Amino acid sequence: MIVFLFLCLAMLLLLVFMYTNTIITISHSKVYLSYGLILGSMFCILYLCLLAKEDLMQSDMIAYFYNLKNVHSLTQTYSIVEIINQNIFEKGFTLLQVFLGEFVDNVQFYGILMYGFNLALLLLAAVRCFGLETVPFVMIQYIFFNIFNTISLIVVRQGLAIGILVLALANYLTGKKKFSIVLMLIAAQFHSTAYLMVLAILVIEIFKINLNLLLFFWGVSSVLYITGWNQILVEHLPFNSQYLANYTGELWTGQSAIYGQTPNSLKYLIYSAVFLFVMLIFQRFFLKNDVGALLLMRVYVVWNTLFLILGFVAFSSRIALYSWMLLPFILFYVFWTSSSLKNYYPLLLILWILIGLKNLPIFGWIAG
Repeated sequence: MIVFLFLCLAMLLLLVFMYTNTIITISHSKVYLSYGLILGSMFCILYLCLLAKEDLMQSDMIAYFYNLKNVHSLTQTYSIVEIINQNIFEKGFTLLQVFLGEFVDNVQFYGILMYGFNLALLLLAAVRCFGLETVPFVMIQYIFFNIFNTISLIVVRQGLAIGILVLALANYLTGKKKFSIVLMLIAAQFHSTAYLMVLAILVIEIFKINLNLLLFFWGVSSVLYITGWNQILVEHLPFNSQYLANYTGELWTGQSAIYGQTPNSLKYLIYSAVFLFVMLIFQRFFLKNDVGALLLMRVYVVWNTLFLILGFVAFSSRIALYSWMLLPFILFYVFWTSSSLKNYYPLLLILWILIGLKNLPIFGWIAG
């Protein structure tokens, strides 16, 4: 099965070489679109079949599956409103659990469905922003992006929230601003931290905060992150949060350290800075005045700044996931939109695959 998987992958790579080098004759070809979607579907199905052979009952997935079973048992006695009020998770996720509980009774199937939901949201964003023909390539970029595997197989609720937010951004870029705001609010019904990201987007759009100013704030936040002064700053803000109180205590801080996610960890700042530097280089040199690229970069910077400010919180890397998940989308946007870069997109895709190959969960999934 792995042989057929990589055969489909090789054929998709050949297809993207053909597409980027003969854009005028192929871009409107139904034949090309059919080949791309068929090969992409075959790759996706084979990949999910291989993933289903791995042990998906790990880390947070255990809690989500047992919650599914518990929610399903409650449907025999309580109304949906009562279940929503009783369940510890957000309303949107609880409703999804109620629905899935009617026909899902196996953790492997549940894990594959969650992975598929997260991937589908990102592909819908690609269709909205770039067109149907780009779906196979955006799919490959995310599948070979280990951070995507983390959100889809571990932090499922945040994964769904992030996927909906990316879909909202795609709609915002294409002029569907009211619908995108509705989607942003829906995202927060799967993980409450999404409210922060929605508020950040609204602030930078309403007040028209430019990228250079956001980069300045990001730099200041980096200093606060390194020195640990971010906690001092937040503690002096005029609001109280039970979330902050819980996740800065010894219990959760200790748990975070056990999983290698020490608060204000230098490695997460390095990841954030490298991602920002790479995207900034491409955006500044090839799409400096592109409105869409500027918006996506501004969103990455403001979301990542929020992570740096809250970096002292246990498991703060999960806040960073919101910004990190934009990396494949922004790079695809830049390469696919820039006429001078588009011919080099196949090389980017090959490099992307080679980098992500060793962390592919079908070669042995261990939640980290």
